[in-house]
Amino acid sequence: MKRFKAAFCHLSPSVPITRFPLTASHPPPPQQSPALRKLARWLGDQLPREEITLVLTRFGGASPHLPFPCCSLSNLQLRTKDLDLKLLNRMKQLKELDLSDNLLEKVPEGLDLPCLQILKCSNNQLEDVTPLQQFATLEEVDFEDNLYLTVNDNYKISSLLPNIRKINGKETSSLMNHVKILNRELTSRVTAYWEKNYQEQLDSRAQAKDIHKEFVKAAVKEVRYGPESLSDFTQWKVKMIAQQLVTSKLNRKEAPLEEVSKEEESSPDPPETPAATSKTPAATSKTPVTPAGAPNQEYVLKLSAFKWKKRLPSDPPPCKRARPSPPPQDSKPGLGEASLSSSSCGPSALAAGTQGETETESQEPVELQPLHFLQCHSKGNSPEDFSTQLWACAFEPTWSDGSGQPGGTSQTVATCGGEAVCVIDCQTGLVLHRYKVPGEEFFTVAWTSLTLVTQDGRKKRSSVLAAAGRRGIVSLIHVRAGFCYGDIRAHRKPIAMACFSPSQETHLFTASYNKRITLWDIGLPDYNYNFRPSQLLMLDASATPLRLCPVPSCPDHYLLAGCEDGCFAWDIRLDEPQKRREFEMVFLFPQGPGRAHRKVDGLGFVSEDVVASKGCTPGSICLWSWSQSLAGRGDKQQVTAAILAELQWSNTELPYLTLSTCPEKAFVFCGDEEGSVWMYNIKRYLEQQQQPLQAKVAPTRILKWPDLSARGKKMNKTLINTAVADPTFTYLVALTDTNIIAIWGRLAASGRVK
Repeated sequence: MKRFKAAFCHLSPSVPITRFPLTASHPPPPQQSPALRKLARWLGDQLPREEITLVLTRFGGASPHLPFPCCSLSNLQLRTKDLDLKLLNRMKQLKELDLSDNLLEKVPEGLDLPCLQILKCSNNQLEDVTPLQQFATLEEVDFEDNLYLTVNDNYKISSLLPNIRKINGKETSSLMNHVKILNRELTSRVTAYWEKNYQEQLDSRAQAKDIHKEFVKAAVKEVRYGPESLSDFTQWKVKMIAQQLVTSKLNRKEAPLEEVSKEEESSPDPPETPAATSKTPAATSKTPVTPAGAPNQEYVLKLSAFKWKKRLPSDPPPCKRARPSPPPQDSKPGLGEASLSSSSCGPSALAAGTQGETETESQEPVELQPLHFLQCHSKGNSPEDFSTQLWACAFEPTWSDGSGQPGGTSQTVATCGGEAVCVIDCQTGLVLHRYKVPGEEFFTVAWTSLTLVTQDGRKKRSSVLAAAGRRGIVSLIHVRAGFCYGDIRAHRKPIAMACFSPSQETHLFTASYNKRITLWDIGLPDYNYNFRPSQLLMLDASATPLRLCPVPSCPDHYLLAGCEDGCFAWDIRLDEPQKRREFEMVFLFPQGPGRAHRKVDGLGFVSEDVVASKGCTPGSICLWSWSQSLAGRGDKQQVTAAILAELQWSNTELPYLTLSTCPEKAFVFCGDEEGSVWMYNIKRYLEQQQQPLQAKVAPTRILKWPDLSARGKKMNKTLINTAVADPTFTYLVALTDTNIIAIWGRLAASGRVK
C-alpha cells in the first residue's frame, strides 16, 4: 500500500512593505489581538523592530487606508476569528491576499476589498466557498487541499464570480461553459416544474407567499440534472433559481427566467480547441431526437484531455492476451466531425432479429437514441489513436433517501482502457475526470460508497472508484475530491477484474492472472486519507478468473467466477478458520463430448437466482438457476447447471466479449464482433422457471453500430467489448476496441430520452 499526500513547502513572504518615516518618539502600541501578534511575527522577517511598532500602531489606531497591494498571512495558524475585519478593510488597494496554510474554517463575511484579484487559501479547513461572492473583482482563487471542498465548489465559484479566470491554477473557460449549460438546463427544468405543479395555484400575492417555501423545497428534491458527482452544486443552483422564480412571480413578472440567463448569454463562449469542439451536439445539454426520414445529425467524435495529479512509478508491464481487431476502413481517420445517418441511428436502426416468442404484449418497447460518441482514452491524447482497447465500465451507484439502498437512475459512468480511467456524464457527454497512469493498461473498474468521517466528526457518504489492470495495483479514487488517495499492491500479475461485495462496502474482490482471487478489506480512510487495507481471503483457481459475481441471495457465503476453464464457486465465509481455499463447486454445462468444461468469459446475475453466462456454448448465452443447480448437489464438487433457456447470440469464436445484466429491468446485454449490441428482455423467463425451453430465445432487439465517420473516413467495423446499462436502463454505454465510447439514451413514450 502506498499513500500519496500533498507536500507543502513554506516560502518566506515576499510582499512589498511600505516603510513609514520614523519620528523622534512613538506612542506605545495598543493591546494586540491574536491577529496582530501573528502579524507582528510575520513583519519581523521584513522590518526593523522600531518600524514594526509603528506599523502595528497604525493598524490598531485610526490610520488612513493602508497602501499594500498584496499581503501574505500564510502559515500563521490563523483561525477565522483571528482575522480583524477592520484591519483588513483598510487595505482598499489590496490586489492579492495569501491566507494559505492556516486553520480557517470559512472566509469571513463583510470584507470590503474592492480591488482584490487574487486570493490564496489552500490547505485550510474551509467548508463553504459562497462567501467569495463578496469579491466581485476576483480573478484567481486557490483553495486546494481543503478537505471539505470538492469539485462542486469549483462550479459554485464559476457561477458566483463572472470575472474568475483561474481556479486552483487551472483556466476556467471550459468550466464556465459547462456551468452555462447546467444553468440553462436547470432553469428550464425548474420553470417546467413550476408550470406543471404550481402555476395554477398562483391566484393571489398572499397565496404565492404561502407556496414559496413549499415550491423551493420541492424543486430542490425533484429537479435533477447532471452527474451524481455534481448533485451538491445542482441542488444549490436549483434552490437559487427556484427562489428567484417565485420572487419574480410574486412581483408579477412575466419572464423572470430571461433575467436569470441574460448575464450568461452576454458572456462569450470559450474559444474552440482541437480537444473539444463547441459546435458538437454532444457538448450541449439536450440531444434532439431524430425521427425516421429526418436529415442526418452531425456528431463530433470528441477527444477530451484531462489529467489527474497522481502517477505511479514505471515498471515493465505484462501483456494481456490480444485479439484481432478490424481497423477502421480507409486511411487514418483523425479527430473531426462524425456523421450519423438517421436511418441507422434513430429508433428505426433497432433491428428486431427473429422475434418469435421473445416479443410479448406486456413487454415495454426498446427504443434508443444515440447521444454521444467519445474518444477520451487516447494515448498521448492523440486524435488519431483508434487502436486503444476499452475494457470495462461501471455506473456510479445512487442511493435512495429512505432505505439507504442502492437504486435509481445513474448517469455517471466510469470507463477504463489504455492508461486512463474516465468518469463521464452520460447526459451531457462531458468527461468530468480523467485519471492517467503512463505505462498502465486498466482492465477493470468498480464502485463503492464509503461513509467518511470528517475532521470535526461529521459523517458523509462518498463514492470511491477502484481501478486496476496490468500492473496488479488497485488505485482507490475519491471522485468528488478529484484525486487518487492510495494504492494497494494486490497481485504480482495483471488484475483481470475487481468487484465490491454488495453487503460489505469495504470488501473488494480482485481476480488476477496468477490464478488467484483475493478478498481485501480496503478500510475507511480518515480525514487525512490514511487507510489500512488488509487481506481477508485467498482463493485458488485452476486457470485465470475472468468474471466475478457474489451470489445475491448469499453474498457473504458464495462467490461465483467465470474462468478460462469453466465456472466455479468458492465458500467465502470469513468465520471459517482457513484463509486460503480451493474452489468448492465447478458447474458443468453438458453440450456434448468435450464441452463439459469451457471458458466462461461472461457472467452476471439477472435476479437473485438466475445467472446469465457466456462461453460454454458457441452462439448462445445460457440462463440457469443457482438454487435449482444446488438442489440435488449433496457433497458433490461437480454440479450440473440447471439450464432454463439459451439466448441466441453471435456465432463468433472471439473471446472476452463480455455480457452484462440489468436486474431491475430483467435485461441482458452483449456486444459482438460487428459492433452490434444484443439485448434480451427475459422477464417472462424469470417468472416461468418450471421447464427449460428447447429452442433458443431470439434477442428482443439488436442495436446496430451506426454509420459513423470521422473527417470523412468510415468507421463501420469495430468490436463491442462490453455494453452496460444503468440500473433503470435509461442509458446504455458500449466500449469498443477502437477507442470509441458509444452512449445511447432510452426513449420514453414522448420521444425524449427518459
